[in-house]
Amino acid sequence: MWQMAIQIKGNYDLAGEMLMAAVDGASISVLRAEKQDWWDMQILTAQKPNMARLTTALDALADVGVETAAPIIEPLADIDWLEKNWRDLRPLSVGRFWIYGSHISAPVPAGKIGIRLDAGQAFGSGHHATTQGCILALEKYVPKSTPYRLADVGAGSGILAIAAAKINPNGTIIAVDNDPIAVAVMAQNCRDNDVAISCGVSDGYRGAMMRGGFDIVAANILPKPLIAMAAEAAAALTAGGRLILSGLNLPHGEAVAAAHDDVGLTLLERLVIEDWLTLIFEKGAAQ
Repeated sequence: MWQMAIQIKGNYDLAGEMLMAAVDGASISVLRAEKQDWWDMQILTAQKPNMARLTTALDALADVGVETAAPIIEPLADIDWLEKNWRDLRPLSVGRFWIYGSHISAPVPAGKIGIRLDAGQAFGSGHHATTQGCILALEKYVPKSTPYRLADVGAGSGILAIAAAKINPNGTIIAVDNDPIAVAVMAQNCRDNDVAISCGVSDGYRGAMMRGGFDIVAANILPKPLIAMAAEAAAALTAGGRLILSGLNLPHGEAVAAAHDDVGLTLLERLVIEDWLTLIFEKGAAQ
C-alpha cells in the first residue's frame, strides 16, 4: 500500500474525485482543523501513484481555482491498518451513550448507556461528527417508551439502529445496507448488544424489508443519494414521521433541504458539529 498526503484549499469534493481517479485510490479521508482554510487529504492506493496522471490532475484543479500543496507520497508498512485503527480507537461519549470496542475492558461509566461496537469493514464507529449528530437526534426524537417503527438506511455498522433500540426497546427496528459485508457486521453488533433489530440487504428504500410506514427514518450517507432518494424517504414515513439525515458538510445543507422540501417534508432542526450537519424533517399529516 502507498499513501498520498496533500493539502487542498477550495472545492475538496472535486479535488477528491479527481485525485482518487488519477492515482487509482482505494480509500480517502479529508479532515480540517477548526477555522482553517486548508483541508488535509490522505489517499491510500494499492500501487505507487502514476506521477504523470497525478500532475495532470493537479494542473486541472489549478485551472478551476483549487489550490494544492506539494503531495507527499510514501509506502506504508505491511500491517493490517484496519485492525490497527480499530485497536487505537478509544471509548467515545456521545450524549447518553458510551461507545467502545471489544478491545476495551473498562466498565461503562455510571449513568451512561453502553454500545459495544466493532465497525470492522462497515462505516460507523461513532467517532465521525455525522454519526454523532444522528445519535443526538435519535435521543431527542425516539419515543421514550411507546412502540414505534424505525429504519436505518445505509446502516453500516448498525450503530444508529442499536442506539435507538437502547433508547427504547419497544420499537420495530430495521437496519439495511446495500453491502452484504456491512449487513454481516451490523448483525453481529446487534447480537453483541443484545438488541432485536432486523438486518438485511436493501438498495436504499427498494428492498422488501422497507415496505410499510416508519415513524422515524435515519440515513447517514452522502448528499447525492440523499437528494436522489428524497421522494422515497417521504413515502416511507408515516404522517408526522421524522427523517434524520446526515453525511453532509455545511455547504450541502441547502440543496438537501430543498430536495426534501420539494417532496413535502418540513425542516425541523439543524444540528451542527464542526463542519458537519445533521438535518431533521417532519412529514405532515396531509401527505
